[in-house]
Amino acid sequence: MNFNNIFSIIGKVLLILAGVQLIPLIVAVYYHEPLVPFIVSMIAAGVVGYLFHRFSKPNNDEWMIRESYAVVAFSWLFCALFCSIPFLFAGLSPINAFFESMSGVTTTGSTVLSDIESYSKSILFWRSFIQWLGGLGLIALFIAVIPKVNMRGRQLYKTEFSGPTEDKISPKISNTAKILWGLYVGFTLILMILLLFLKMPFYDAVVHSLATMSSGGFSPYNDSILHFGNFKIELILMFFMLVAGTNFALIHKALTKNIRSLVRDEEFKAYILFFVIIVGFLSILLIRDMNYSVFESLRYASFQVSSIMTTTGYSSIDFNTWSDSAKMVLLLAMFTGGCSGSTAGGPTFVRWLIVIRHARRDIFKFLHPNAVKPIKYNGKSLPEDLVNSVLSFIALYFLVFIISAVLLSILGLDIVSAVTSSITSLGNIGPGFGAMLGPFDNFGVLPPLSRLILIANMWIGRLELYTVLLLFTSEFWKK
Repeated sequence: MNFNNIFSIIGKVLLILAGVQLIPLIVAVYYHEPLVPFIVSMIAAGVVGYLFHRFSKPNNDEWMIRESYAVVAFSWLFCALFCSIPFLFAGLSPINAFFESMSGVTTTGSTVLSDIESYSKSILFWRSFIQWLGGLGLIALFIAVIPKVNMRGRQLYKTEFSGPTEDKISPKISNTAKILWGLYVGFTLILMILLLFLKMPFYDAVVHSLATMSSGGFSPYNDSILHFGNFKIELILMFFMLVAGTNFALIHKALTKNIRSLVRDEEFKAYILFFVIIVGFLSILLIRDMNYSVFESLRYASFQVSSIMTTTGYSSIDFNTWSDSAKMVLLLAMFTGGCSGSTAGGPTFVRWLIVIRHARRDIFKFLHPNAVKPIKYNGKSLPEDLVNSVLSFIALYFLVFIISAVLLSILGLDIVSAVTSSITSLGNIGPGFGAMLGPFDNFGVLPPLSRLILIANMWIGRLELYTVLLLFTSEFWKK
């Protein structure tokens, strides 16, 4: 393990973090709000980043894959720590500030703020802004703005986007990162313009655009999107939530080469088909159990399913008051996530497709034990080691979910709150169910140790388990 390599890159990431804090500083100046929170955070990140980079002597010849895992895992952890500083000045306790910050950078969207609207506009902008920074990946941003990262950049990129498939846009990983960030910025600006066209105030349009495209879901209002009560706004946000949950490399291919790439991609087809089926099923339940009209049921079901499925976490209604059968449908959506290569969290649809096809092959082999039947995805046979890796990921995902839910219940949470807070933090979703953790409640009521467990879940879930869990194995640290 070459710590010089690790601290050198983490230092550069922190320097970038210090630089981008000029933006919330400008917001604070505009609204005549305290500048100290962002100045202190900027100086702290800048000084530590400079010291890390200045006194490290990187050696590219000694760069190994374990360095990539360490850089990605600790970069996210350090960024969450430094991003918590403004929240400390806003009056939050250290644990709550770290919770809010980790929830932001991992685009989880869970909050400990009891009265969101009582906080300054610059602090609420900061919440959405750090979600936007974390949406497409902190390391992807580093690769996009720092030239000549070469092979290190490719390893770092693959570590941060550690899904089962790899979508190449350009032979140079720095070009790939720039293209993806260009798309990301472009969609954010388009959404902002559309929200302004619908008469949403400028500040609200900015923070909701940042939170939507990042699949984060922080809103400056206690009642989230319900605050607007505007069906057109909900429709626009729903569309862009689904866009944010789509593979960005696939979107680029569809826009630059062939639009049919979208409808041919098996993961995207499964993503849209699942959305349509779940919305239809949930709408029927809302008509039956909640006496909603057809329009109301379709409106609320489509928005909440898109919000939960893409792990954004917006709420256009208090779904905690829905029937148990309706909430079970939403719980099912919590276990899916979006597409690989998107800003959404969760296991992703490509993994579920592989799991289902593996199960189907096993059933087939009961009847034809000697048959050779490879698992295919988008017309190509998948290597068996990749299939086994996906199965291991799903098993480990549920193991972490169950262990954290059990620990939360031991700490005093009721079973509904323990289960849903575990899956919403691990899947980076946001709100849960239960008397304490509904869509308009906050996680500040939980015991401090419970919040620490959820912070760990957010970190683990955002980096797709292995990147963080590897740090806790003895083999990782052996020479």
